[in-house]
Amino acid sequence: MIARSYVELGCGSAHDAKRAMHSIGHWVGDYPKVVTVDILPNGLAGVDHIQGDSGDPVILQMVLEKLGEEPDVVFIDADHTEAGVTRDFNLWWPVAKMAVGFHDILMPGVIDFWAKARLEYPSVQIISRDRESAQVWQHGGGPYPDGHVNCGGIGVLFKK
Repeated sequence: MIARSYVELGCGSAHDAKRAMHSIGHWVGDYPKVVTVDILPNGLAGVDHIQGDSGDPVILQMVLEKLGEEPDVVFIDADHTEAGVTRDFNLWWPVAKMAVGFHDILMPGVIDFWAKARLEYPSVQIISRDRESAQVWQHGGGPYPDGHVNCGGIGVLFKK
């Protein structure tokens, strides 16, 4: 199965949406349908953007109208509190056809959600432990001496 539609929550600069357009588009021969959602305006040309709260059911309906269908993949990178991630997951998981991804699975709040969710669904996680990556992702001045970081990491839950 190939993903042909992608929604990114908390897109900021839409850097992940831009990568998704190119990488998914490479496999299907044309660009997928992409919609981004953020409380901030988005300046990425060629990508549909909805400004609003990713946890609002009205915003979900607006995304579904723009896509014309339920999305194949949803990527959550919005509210990084446990309550915020849980709210986004509970709203978007039922409509995602293939998978829901998460950014910053090592960040306090997100890590607590991820620790539970990854045990309930088929999942993968990608966490870099090299010093250079840790310095890029570490909030507050670089990695801990043991290589531990308090943010970064990608987690994906797959539909069965």
